[in-house]
Amino acid sequence: MDFYYSRKELRKIFIISLIIFAISLAITLTACNSVTMSLILMLFPTLFVVATIFILLFPQRLARIDERGIQIDHAVPLLWIDVVQARKIKAKVFCGGREAIIFDLKPRVVYPLTFMQNLCKNSEFTSFSVPLYAMEEKDKKAICEEIMKYCKLD
Repeated sequence: MDFYYSRKELRKIFIISLIIFAISLAITLTACNSVTMSLILMLFPTLFVVATIFILLFPQRLARIDERGIQIDHAVPLLWIDVVQARKIKAKVFCGGREAIIFDLKPRVVYPLTFMQNLCKNSEFTSFSVPLYAMEEKDKKAICEEIMKYCKLD
């Protein structure tokens, strides 16, 4: 069973990218005299807008669950036999709490990590977590029910 990122949340990110693009364009048109500096200033906002358009047009899979395990984003699938339990947490972030499901693995179980998993491994979200805050309400309930079929969810 596949679960996808919330379209509503993706639209918010798209609007933010457009605002950043507009601010950069205004600064470029009013303050930059150099063509090179203008190009450099507009590069990242333009890439941000293009990336968010791509994500809106081609929905990104958040998780895939089957009887063998769970694959979160583009990471290596996490096998259910390696999971001790799953827990729901509400991580404290600067703008409020972010709800996620964290997977506790058996000791000495090692998986190759993606760049993002390496960044998250020492945070509250850990390397293997499902960001519930990025999903629709009906998908949150469905993924919790699906996970409970294969492991204990606190």
